[in-house]
Amino acid sequence: MNSELQQVRKVWERIHANSPIYAFLLNNVDIYNAENGIVYARIQVAPHHLNSKGTLHGVFSACVTDWAGGLAIASCGLDSTGVSTDIHVNYLSTATTGDWLKIEARANKVGKTLAFTSVSVSKETEAGHTLVAQGSHTKYIRTK
Repeated sequence: MNSELQQVRKVWERIHANSPIYAFLLNNVDIYNAENGIVYARIQVAPHHLNSKGTLHGVFSACVTDWAGGLAIASCGLDSTGVSTDIHVNYLSTATTGDWLKIEARANKVGKTLAFTSVSVSKETEAGHTLVAQGSHTKYIRTK
């Protein structure tokens, strides 16, 4: 296991233990790869991820944007992933129970006080992947 993946998993363990919403929505997430500034994860859609219409709830995609953007920052060696200053999500398609979602997060820039991230959530299909949501996230951080 590479050092970036170890760092991301260490930060995730700490956050998971202290965040009931992440523990609820992302309990079964698999963080399977990390590089400097990039994190890859996947999760299977469960009934508690759905809205009243039986499709992926928008709050889930917003939560993933927040969570995965923070872990992309952690992959750059930071133990603290900062606090949100701005988050934006575009909802492009949907998913339902049993679908597998691939999450790719990138730390586009990590400065002294701000970090800018982008996150894509796509549904695995027989033909490849269908983009479900794209998010951008800005976080206030403190670097040493």
